[in-house]
Amino acid sequence: ESKEVLAAYGVPVVRDELVSDIESALLAAQRIGFPVVLKVDSADIPHKTEAGVVRLNVADEKELYSAYTEILAAAAVFPGRPAINGVLVQKMIDSGVELMIGSRNDPQFGPLIMCGFGGIAVELTKDISVQLAPVNVAQAKAMILSLRSAPLLTGYRNTTPLDIDAFANAVCAVSQLAANHRKEIGEIDINPVILNTHNCIAVDALIVRNAREN
Repeated sequence: ESKEVLAAYGVPVVRDELVSDIESALLAAQRIGFPVVLKVDSADIPHKTEAGVVRLNVADEKELYSAYTEILAAAAVFPGRPAINGVLVQKMIDSGVELMIGSRNDPQFGPLIMCGFGGIAVELTKDISVQLAPVNVAQAKAMILSLRSAPLLTGYRNTTPLDIDAFANAVCAVSQLAANHRKEIGEIDINPVILNTHNCIAVDALIVRNAREN
């Protein structure tokens, strides 16, 4: 649902299908094309990798059956008995740099937009840039280039530069979403966003309603 909202604002999102049984998962994987990612869909499990409810690079039918069984077993023992909507079957995205885009509605300053290096190490590296939302594309690009590890995106040691313009467009779009719906949206967390040489794509996303909404 969160990715549908992002797509409506022009943010590229990974193709996925929500299924409720293993046979449907196989059909979805065949439509999407192997390799795929399997992920338990539950708002009660926000950090899915750490909870063991994600399997990457599922290559064929045999691996899909094993992965499907394993992630549902992990979800079943997660504390608090989370509500499970089903399993997401996603296209496995080409490798790239894992980034993040986020926003939160600050009580004093209003909506803020953040971007930086993401993945599971986002809280460890804390390499992020923050501005008031909304920002335009030029401001978003300046945020990206201000990151400590920005050289990894621009062609460090003769590596091919990544598509920073695509990431800047996504940051700009999310900032506009946060600003337009500041009364309804409390937080947006998009992590990871995979950036490579030819595009960026949001793989996982969570939009949280504003707790103060009446």
